[in-house]
Amino acid sequence: MPMPRAEFSWKALDAMLQFKVTLEYCADYLKVSRDTIMRRIREEHDMSFTEYAAIKRQRTAMRLQQKAIEMALGGEEKNPNPTMMIFALKNLAGWADKMESTVEGSGMVINMAYDPDKRTT
Repeated sequence: MPMPRAEFSWKALDAMLQFKVTLEYCADYLKVSRDTIMRRIREEHDMSFTEYAAIKRQRTAMRLQQKAIEMALGGEEKNPNPTMMIFALKNLAGWADKMESTVEGSGMVINMAYDPDKRTT
């Protein structure tokens, strides 16, 4: 007789994935195995946990970016915390201090930081 199918709350999983949580954390919180979560995501959405989590984090990233733009335009609340906003944007929305560009040549890839103030002509 086959084992009963382990189920979990998709709503709870999606809520957790708005933040940068691990598969291990999700499994522990939902009281299922990591394999169960990965299998269900593959069955329902044909993607990996990492891909699914990235999609669910996009809403948080978008809200952070909207708030950053609002703060930059002077519409911030009475007690803004720019340090926390920068931290959140870097860690959840993929922002960085410098843009990186990739240069390819003779089969070699070189990553370098782009700094517009240090241009050579």
